[in-house]
Amino acid sequence: MKKNSFLVKTVLMSMLTAVTFSFASCSQDDDLLTENNSGVETEQALTRSAANCEELAVDVANVKYQVTNDQEAGPVDVLRNFVNGSECDPDVEAYVNQLRSEAEQQQRGAMTRTATPKPTWGYRYIDFNYESIDEQGKPVTLSARVCWGMDIMGREISPKYMVLCPHSTIAADYETPTRNASLENALLQGDRLLIMPDYLGYGASKDRVHPYINHDLCTRNSIDALKAGYKVFADMSKVPMDPDWRLYVSGCSQGGANALAIHKWLDTHLDFAQRWRFEYSYCACGPYSPVVTFQEYFKQKKLDYPIVLPLTLKAMFAAYPEILGKWKEEDFYSEAYLKHKSVVDYMISSKEYASGPINKEIFKIFPHKGEAGIKDGEQIWLTDILNPEVINPESAMSKALFECLDKNDLTKGWKPVHPIHLYHGKSDTYVGFANSEAVMAAFPDMATLDISMAGTDGHLMTCIKWMSNVRIGNW
Repeated sequence: MKKNSFLVKTVLMSMLTAVTFSFASCSQDDDLLTENNSGVETEQALTRSAANCEELAVDVANVKYQVTNDQEAGPVDVLRNFVNGSECDPDVEAYVNQLRSEAEQQQRGAMTRTATPKPTWGYRYIDFNYESIDEQGKPVTLSARVCWGMDIMGREISPKYMVLCPHSTIAADYETPTRNASLENALLQGDRLLIMPDYLGYGASKDRVHPYINHDLCTRNSIDALKAGYKVFADMSKVPMDPDWRLYVSGCSQGGANALAIHKWLDTHLDFAQRWRFEYSYCACGPYSPVVTFQEYFKQKKLDYPIVLPLTLKAMFAAYPEILGKWKEEDFYSEAYLKHKSVVDYMISSKEYASGPINKEIFKIFPHKGEAGIKDGEQIWLTDILNPEVINPESAMSKALFECLDKNDLTKGWKPVHPIHLYHGKSDTYVGFANSEAVMAAFPDMATLDISMAGTDGHLMTCIKWMSNVRIGNW
């Protein structure tokens, strides 16, 4: 959930500064996944893999993956790829150019440095396909990225922190981790092994409907990415994990909710959590309770992130035919929206448009110039898109929708064992602050809520500050 495709990603990406390594892409063919498609297995690789996976052998033994890209890059390259693949407004682009210049100056200076190697001089990224399941439990091939640090001499660094990081809301396929334009790439530090799934509906499965706020499915897909990502590292890295490595789960916006959903899965599979040395989750401004999220929308009666409505309805219809099967998706929309639905549907299904342009298209369809109580070109009324019956809490439509949303409520049905750390701004209109309050009310002894920096920030600024915290290790 973000505005203009989370243009603030560029701000976070620009925090990366260091020497640039040349790209060495390594493509693979489209054969079926095998247990190791990274090339000819050597005795040395097998020995390293066995040593690295010893305590996780039961979980990764049958994992199959296919490497699609293997490259080394410096932070300047990461930033350049991100900017080239993303939309930018003038203010953000100017700031990024300034920081890029600073990064390049540090890079030039680094060429003559003989100081002790630092953990952020370069990175190794491996993109891979792996096996998981879809909404109906059928096998599906998904994609993800695993990456870790290199020192100034180009030597890989043994990661101490394994971070599973589900990404925030996207609409375009070029915003995925494996396409370089994901803000979560900015979280990489030399002491981290970062694993980032593209999600069902993007990357290798971009022809599918994305299961938006379907927390159970996104969790399963992410846990499968965790296992496959670790096995890729174990098979292909030149170093093992640090002996004292630990697992953390972190995300913001939609990724924040998915991070808490992964936390829930880990705390209800404690043997797995123990083997993977899970410590805690750090979640920012996520729709932890879709019920609360939509109740807040209905209370506001207007939206400044309208794409959330068709994304949610498409995901719920794909996931819960037993609940929504008596209706068609079109039944949930207003007559006015139905006249333009094909345009918005195309923009969403093509995966070529970020959320910013899609929201702008919706704002253009429903202008409110001069109308009191709403910002023209920035907000719409819920009834612009939704059938009024959906907003009526007594209607069958509304009850069915909330039954689907309730299945993804992370504030009930489990008892946390590991700490939950939340971060949220009180003026968030994309994902209401009430979501974090609901988690705190449900788990007062296991959850903490930090508003010291976010304060009254809205969604975007909260995400920026959260990313800064994670980036510098203040979490």
